[in-house]
Amino acid sequence: MPMSETELVRSALTVKVYQMDHGSSPTKIRKSVVDEDIISNLPEALRDKILCCLPIKEAVGTCLLSRTWRYTWASMTELMFRRADFASGNDSADDDRRFLKFTDMFLFLHNGPILKFCLNTVANEMVSTGGHLYRWMLMLSRNKIKEIQLQTSIRDSYKVPSSFFSCDELEYVYLRACVFTSLHLPPPSKGFKQLHTLRLEYVTVEGNSLGDLVASCPNLEKLNIRGLCSQSNINIRSTKLKVLKIEGWFTHLNLHAPYLTSVWIGLELNSDTDGASTTRCNFNLSPFIASLSDVETIRFHGHILERVEHEFLILKQPRLFNRLTEISLEINLGDLKEANFALCLFQHAPNLRFVKLKLISRNSAGPTVHFWESIDRDVCLFQNVEVLGLFDFTGSVAELGFLKFLLEGAPVLRKLGIIDKGLDRNVLKYLLKLRRASKDAEILIL
Repeated sequence: MPMSETELVRSALTVKVYQMDHGSSPTKIRKSVVDEDIISNLPEALRDKILCCLPIKEAVGTCLLSRTWRYTWASMTELMFRRADFASGNDSADDDRRFLKFTDMFLFLHNGPILKFCLNTVANEMVSTGGHLYRWMLMLSRNKIKEIQLQTSIRDSYKVPSSFFSCDELEYVYLRACVFTSLHLPPPSKGFKQLHTLRLEYVTVEGNSLGDLVASCPNLEKLNIRGLCSQSNINIRSTKLKVLKIEGWFTHLNLHAPYLTSVWIGLELNSDTDGASTTRCNFNLSPFIASLSDVETIRFHGHILERVEHEFLILKQPRLFNRLTEISLEINLGDLKEANFALCLFQHAPNLRFVKLKLISRNSAGPTVHFWESIDRDVCLFQNVEVLGLFDFTGSVAELGFLKFLLEGAPVLRKLGIIDKGLDRNVLKYLLKLRRASKDAEILIL
């Protein structure tokens, strides 16, 4: 059976390594295994791909294979520097120095474009990239970089270097533990015109630098932010954005992205020394949702439904979200305002198929004991719902009322999953006796 190209490459590379370790005659080994040096005669692009799949230290080590390979590593187009690869098990500080020196020397000796640069120091909390990042970013800005991933320790936060904004050919960016300011942001006319994905973790935003950054990315399609910290007004406007995820602590968020297909917003709370919440969030949720036309998935988690100051989703011109198939909420069904919000979403989503609710017990804005019972049963809000998941179910009056309302109005429901907090046996019996519009509905209590 003929060998595949990958097997031939592996065989030839094994021969070369064996020669180095055992001092065998190159002629004898070549005759017994392969008639020619296949791996060295591979196209340059394929050799580059092989090196990019190796740990960076091993890629440099291929310079010992032959004259052909001596400087191949110096033109690699995709670079991955991981601090964990330099762990010796002895002096951690010495390992840090060796890692930083290696990265410095590699980039200094590199010749040619660098399309992808990845740095990972997350597993080593004590490593400090310090001024190295600024020097490395300057080198990258001159090498036609298209993808940057900087996974740095949260103890090693840094201000995004000004040279980062000169990388105008970027297509994908992932930054961790960084600070954005408006000081070095480029004007929209000189921004990242090719950037389609921006991912940020544990990021501190000063002023409206985040909104200005998004404005400088006219073709941005995915914005994923986890661990956001901002005390300023954030205004995000984009007509190309399709996927949006924002989780963190913020005081004001104004969104205008009418062509979103997936929305995930989670609000965390800061507490004072007495444990009382100090967060004041002003998020104009109603006009934001009303502006959506292509949304398929909506997820609101954390305390976003509790903290918004305005009434929810009062649509002056009611519209249907015909593409909306999945809704996930962290919600207090015992709060009148939050219950009304959920009902309004259900009413405007005729093709809803999946519902996931993480149930929270908070101070209610008004009694909801008979809220779900008072809704007109002639209108089938859940006619296409197939799967319902309820998390942290306590069996409260409001939760049982909602569950009864859904089961009676979901004719194609297949599965109902409930993760409870130690339900009373009488509540379990009540659940199993509830009338179901779907004969195939299965109730799973986990």
